[in-house]
Amino acid sequence: MKAVIKLHLKENIKKNSFIIFGILGTIITLIVLFQLEFSVNGVQATSDHAVYGIQWKILSVIASLAGVSISMNIISNHRQGTKRELLKLHGLTLEKQYLSLISGNVIVTSLMALIFCTGMFIQIIIKGGNITVLGFITAVFLYLLTIMTLTVLVSLLTLILPSAVAALLGVLAVALGSVRGTLQLLVGNKGGMFGSVAGFFLKLIPPLDQFGNLIRDFFMWEFFEHGKLYYGKLFGSLFYLWALIGITYLTVKVVARNEN
Repeated sequence: MKAVIKLHLKENIKKNSFIIFGILGTIITLIVLFQLEFSVNGVQATSDHAVYGIQWKILSVIASLAGVSISMNIISNHRQGTKRELLKLHGLTLEKQYLSLISGNVIVTSLMALIFCTGMFIQIIIKGGNITVLGFITAVFLYLLTIMTLTVLVSLLTLILPSAVAALLGVLAVALGSVRGTLQLLVGNKGGMFGSVAGFFLKLIPPLDQFGNLIRDFFMWEFFEHGKLYYGKLFGSLFYLWALIGITYLTVKVVARNEN
């Protein structure tokens, strides 16, 4: 399995896309720093909370979309190539091959996501602000979990669906996941059969908005000021990822068995 993961990393790290991600992340940071001028009820809102909160939001969404792009063709290309049968001859089962590819996807997209934050890291070093080391580390960890959630989801979809369909659903998941809480509130107010069915399907959408709020509040070390409600959001988001990993593992076993 390690050999497949290393090969996957080598093939992706050679690409110039990582340089592009770093440049794009820096541009986003500069735009937010120098162009962020908005107000709430006439009150200027350019505090660290607003500036960093918007940066994390934008970076999470674009990094998630980049994760969809990176992961969408990996498994389908592996199926079409000759490596799969060659690896089987060397004793690596299809199940282990698929798990290795998914693990490789997670590592590659995580590296991409970190490079994407280059501009913000430089900004923090230069500008500073009311930021603690523990809050920063926790925020980065949750940010990587956000990207991991989308990567695992798209990898799962590519196991059972064509790449184009999986990518489309991945983009849709990013769009809906970014406003999931708002949609749940709107649907909950509808009530009836439609509200129940729509509410169920919304629970299947990745909680990107919850992850975004958690990232911002841990980054500014304000999480513990929100009370029990935010603990529920934290455990709910982590449970979603844990359940997704479990479902993906079971799907890999079923798909590998059927293809054998």
